[in-house]
Amino acid sequence: LLLLESSPYFFLCFIWIMVSSEEWRFTKHAWIATLFAVVTGYADVVSLVRYQAFASILTGNAIWLGRVAIDPKSDDEHTGWYYVAICASFSLGSVLHRICELRWPNRGGSIAAIPLATLMLLTEIAYMVTECSFHEDYLRWTVVLVAPIFGVVAAACSNGRMGTHTTMVTGHILTLTQIAGNLLMARFGYDPMKLHVDKRKSMMSIMVIAATIAGACLGSYALVKVEVCHDVLLFPVPLLLYGLLWLHDHLAKPRSLIKRVQKKWRAHRQHSEVSEDISVDSEDPAPSAESSEDEDEDTA
Repeated sequence: LLLLESSPYFFLCFIWIMVSSEEWRFTKHAWIATLFAVVTGYADVVSLVRYQAFASILTGNAIWLGRVAIDPKSDDEHTGWYYVAICASFSLGSVLHRICELRWPNRGGSIAAIPLATLMLLTEIAYMVTECSFHEDYLRWTVVLVAPIFGVVAAACSNGRMGTHTTMVTGHILTLTQIAGNLLMARFGYDPMKLHVDKRKSMMSIMVIAATIAGACLGSYALVKVEVCHDVLLFPVPLLLYGLLWLHDHLAKPRSLIKRVQKKWRAHRQHSEVSEDISVDSEDPAPSAESSEDEDEDTA
């Protein structure tokens, strides 16, 4: 505080460091949210083809539930209890995240994802080792083992450090429309200081919307263009989601592993810089005896 008050230059440097660190923090949040959106968009397309239901969003399942509740013949493959089970399992994942977050603060997402990612991996292994005829009759209910990890993702992203949804685009479209209205009203007295915050929100919303569409395109391409059965397309999803949740928890509280890696990297970089300085000094020619005698004569 004394340095900030005594030196205006130091104060300006401090402000610049704080702004740059804030920008870097926002950049990390935006990219993690974007990667979440890519994975969930991809998983939704594949799960829609495999299960005729959504694994990461509940709106579509709730609509199907209302339809089959009135007209059971509208969906001959699934009954209303099928969609009820998906919504319940998704909610169970969200509850598990909350419990883990209260028990292990800032680590709830990655801890809750461990058993749920394992369940999803076992589901994918079951699809890989069984025949297709067995899938339609029995394994379609394994979607209740897939949905919980997306409940963890939704709870962690919306209630965690990012504070945004990565499994739906409706909220992000509403954010963009509100910001567009603010910009139109800026010349009529809207606070210009809020434009910087609106810019960040708009950037994250655009990135999440684009990433969701890109993930859906990737899933469609894998289903149509790549000659691979959809029974194996969800296999990397639990691994990716666990890695992203691990990074998400790191945003809330830096992990000791990353701290050690950064410390070693800084020490290695400093060591290399010192070695370069020593090598440069060693390359400088040493003064000869004649030049030293001339200097002594000049000095005398």
